[in-house]
Amino acid sequence: MAGTEALFQQLTILLVLATLSHFTIKRFRQPTIVGEIVLGILLGPSILGFYFNVTLFDPALVASFASLGAIFLLFVIGLETDFRTIYTRKNIFVASGGVALPLVFGFLAAFFLVPATDVGVNGTQFTMALFVGATLTATSTAIAAAVLLDLGLMRRPIAETIMGAAVVDDILSLIILSLVVGTTRGQLDPVALGILVATALAFLGVGMAVGLYFFRKVVVRIQVEGMKLGLKHGGFIIAMAITFLYAFVAEVVGLSAIVGAFLAGSLFGSTPLREDFTEGAGYLGAVFTPIFFISLGLQVDLPAAVGSSQLLLFGVVLTFLAIVTKVVGCGIPAWLSKMSRHEAASVGWGMTPRGEVGLIVALSALNAEVIRDTLFSVIVVVMVLVSVLPASLFKRSLANVDRDRRQAESAGAGPP
Repeated sequence: MAGTEALFQQLTILLVLATLSHFTIKRFRQPTIVGEIVLGILLGPSILGFYFNVTLFDPALVASFASLGAIFLLFVIGLETDFRTIYTRKNIFVASGGVALPLVFGFLAAFFLVPATDVGVNGTQFTMALFVGATLTATSTAIAAAVLLDLGLMRRPIAETIMGAAVVDDILSLIILSLVVGTTRGQLDPVALGILVATALAFLGVGMAVGLYFFRKVVVRIQVEGMKLGLKHGGFIIAMAITFLYAFVAEVVGLSAIVGAFLAGSLFGSTPLREDFTEGAGYLGAVFTPIFFISLGLQVDLPAAVGSSQLLLFGVVLTFLAIVTKVVGCGIPAWLSKMSRHEAASVGWGMTPRGEVGLIVALSALNAEVIRDTLFSVIVVVMVLVSVLPASLFKRSLANVDRDRRQAESAGAGPP
């Protein structure tokens, strides 16, 4: 009974505090995930544990709910994937630059600046650096969308480019994550790496084919037949069962469970059930996803991270590289795709915020014991900084795009 009481008590505290953090952080016009991570930092070993030696939460309980939060989050992101509008040549070009440059420079910075003492027991300097580089590759679609909605630009072509490229580089980041997780489970040789790549591609290919030609039809049929009997959620329940099945299979073949959840969500992205599933998964995510981001903050140990001058230097360098490599890596391909200078700059700044997927990559590295708590703490702080710092520059750049558009319309409406 004591275990059940602890479960209810901790869920009560987590959900109440998460809601309070949402109202607080929104007053500063920042995304809710920033408030959730900051709340975790305040309640974890960085503040409450360090100054008062108090541990509020059972790590095992929080980890279980956090893993569910990550699954629901990636399922919803998968639902937003529309292959017809996202996988354009321009979006793939922009996303590739925004993945390659941060991956390479993040890897180099970690390889040469992170002390060997911060590499986990299952990691090497090489695999640790690969994980750090992978954390910089994914763009936060939620943060970019929030800014575009704020300015009323979501239906503009530039928004389609930013959101499409953000989804593509999330997918590329998840594939990279799967490959990097695989390298930590065996020796790094060309044959093993080739098998790993083939396994990842086979899982994505077979999973998508079976899903499109079998599971998707089954779910739609169950939903239709259920509605005739007054059962509103039959299709959604089976869709969630398929999501957990894909997450399970992904783990079994050596990939990340969230890759399976994303793949399952993308199966239903172009069906008439997408809105219903988004709403249903959104409610589940509203409960569990905040716990996932709070759990990241709970694992941050700032006193230990700040205590190392070399890690502090690495954090500053990584923040700078995280911003510059995205702006350059996405902005130049956008400009080469015949976008204007201001539009290309806006794409670069819009792709800069990191969030959900990058933090999941960092947590995967910690759970795989490739990095230690101190390095994880630095990475989480960097993720928060690069999600907050570029926002004003993104808005200013979008304002320049809007001004150019109005000037062009005025010139077009003038006398010949």
